[in-house]
Amino acid sequence: MRMKITTDQFELNGEKLTHAPTGAQFWMGERDVILCEPGKAGRALSSGHEYDTDELREAAWKILQAEKTRCV
Repeated sequence: MRMKITTDQFELNGEKLTHAPTGAQFWMGERDVILCEPGKAGRALSSGHEYDTDELREAAWKILQAEKTRCV
């Protein structure tokens, strides 16, 4: 079952952003967000839940952009 992605599913640890349900890790590149560890993104979890990799990347981009703006 495809699941909705929410910002509260992410944890910011230094410069890496982790999607807790899948373990996917992102960091901000020069022009885009980079998926540095896919974890179980795009695959069905044991619960049957599935999180789309592109949607995770979009959510990570928004979170990292907001964090960058907040820190400047």
